[in-house]
Amino acid sequence: MRKYILTASFALLALLVTGILAWLVQFSNQSIPAISGYQKSEKQPVSSMDTGESWVNKMAHVTTRDYYFPINELFIKLQPKEAAPPKTKIYQLVIEQSDRYSHFCIVQTLDAFAFPYTLTRDRAENKVFIQAQNPQNLEVVVEKLKEYSIQSSIKEAWL
Repeated sequence: MRKYILTASFALLALLVTGILAWLVQFSNQSIPAISGYQKSEKQPVSSMDTGESWVNKMAHVTTRDYYFPINELFIKLQPKEAAPPKTKIYQLVIEQSDRYSHFCIVQTLDAFAFPYTLTRDRAENKVFIQAQNPQNLEVVVEKLKEYSIQSSIKEAWL
């Protein structure tokens, strides 16, 4: 049964392709109807207009420029010493142990004292940079961390 369906579909497809091909051949053999008022244009002879004084020759021999190109010129002068912000004095809290417990205690203690700080946790150590007016205020933080058995010290740093 499948053979008959397959054979019939191939025969139908071949008949369809043959019909389309015959229609295309017949369509291509038709003549083009004449359009009223249509005339072929006559070719005009090409005349040489180069007299030796063309604008290209004039531009090639010009020595001074009486014109400017239409572009914007922008000059930027950077002075790196003025652009760099001045260094600020901050304090670094040096912590000898780096684990999750000490990290948690440090964050809670600094939040309780409301010091602006930056904490970076590395596998080897916790780096805490605190912005404070004087190191005596940070001694209270060191004493509070000793209550949690976290040994720390304060070191001056410049950023």
